[in-house]
Amino acid sequence: MILRPVSPAHGGAAIARDEGKVWLVNYALPGEVVEAEPRGKQGGVAVATTTRVVEASPHRVIPKCPHFGDCGGCQLQHAAYAHQLELKRQVVEEAWARAGLRLPPDAPVLGMDDPWRYRIRGEFEAVPTAGGWRFGFHRLRSHSVLAIDTCPIHDLRIELALPAFAQAANELKLTDLQNLLLTIEPKGRGLLWRLRYKGREPKWPREEFARRVGELLPEQVLLDDAMSLEFSGLTFRVGSDTFVQTNYRQMLVLYETALEMLGDVSADRVLDLYAGIGTISVAVARNSAGVTAVEENPRAVQLGRLNARINSAKVEYLPGKVETALRQVRLGQHAAAILDPPRAGCEPAALAEILRLGPERLVYISCEPSTHARDLIALVRGGYRVRRAAIVDMFPQTYHIESVALLQRS
Repeated sequence: MILRPVSPAHGGAAIARDEGKVWLVNYALPGEVVEAEPRGKQGGVAVATTTRVVEASPHRVIPKCPHFGDCGGCQLQHAAYAHQLELKRQVVEEAWARAGLRLPPDAPVLGMDDPWRYRIRGEFEAVPTAGGWRFGFHRLRSHSVLAIDTCPIHDLRIELALPAFAQAANELKLTDLQNLLLTIEPKGRGLLWRLRYKGREPKWPREEFARRVGELLPEQVLLDDAMSLEFSGLTFRVGSDTFVQTNYRQMLVLYETALEMLGDVSADRVLDLYAGIGTISVAVARNSAGVTAVEENPRAVQLGRLNARINSAKVEYLPGKVETALRQVRLGQHAAAILDPPRAGCEPAALAEILRLGPERLVYISCEPSTHARDLIALVRGGYRVRRAAIVDMFPQTYHIESVALLQRS
């Protein structure tokens, strides 16, 4: 069938309408005419995949990766990078509009000079093949896994490490593998790894496996507990079981943007909610009266406290869920707060606690436009105003979007 997409959808597809029916068209760009094949439904909306471009957009480019279109990791390699940024802005504008908000017209979209080889962390599914174990990614909206040879959005050192881990697994005849998580030190030689099994992890020759991988990767130092991450003169310990921004270069842009929005807090205490290992907390603590960090992951709390000590930062951790831990915080203790919740956004009870405490300023970082807009309108209805916003492209070539907003109490 022939479809004419007219606008971008969150998820990387383009929206088309045909005889009153709405379609999400994968690998198409707004303004194009494409031949597409139906591929079921997603959230009650018909989905199709482009099979032939009849009339191409001037923004269409040749994808860099040979796996693009089969691998589900990237959705936008067929769009010129400048156009990717424009599409992401439109997606955020639409998400805000649906919630009853208006994205500030002067909100910048902060892209990358080089939008490739930016990921310092990757999670790769284990694939049993006739030639033994390989690693790869799920196909687009599928449980099927595609073994890959290259991935141009990952740090090259991660790409080059995959065959070594596969070779060691095959030599030691490992079975029931699920996935491999790799994180590379941006400024060091460390390679943090974690191999997971399906079901309960059996007894396996872990030390022999690590030794063999180390022999195959003599340029890397294999780490299985934590690694070092440095930025802005600060040093952090990151675990394989704790969150870290996968785009190190843009992480600096994101945090600088958030801290600039936060403003002068030299005389104030600041709340850092969903604080993780304390990257934002420690950065804020350098120029504030102190930070109260709230985090529920015990391992992240442990590393966060360690990171505060390493950097001599005035950071106090409150372990637990935000909606529970904030009950221990008294009114008037904090003039500002930073929120960086997971994709699902804030629980209503967490928003209620934030509104109870009523910090003068809130900086809300989000990786999901729909939940960001949902929570922002709740805060606006609770007495805040959106003063500024920015979109930071943490995930070039994919549909994922990071945005940050400054709210001020009315």
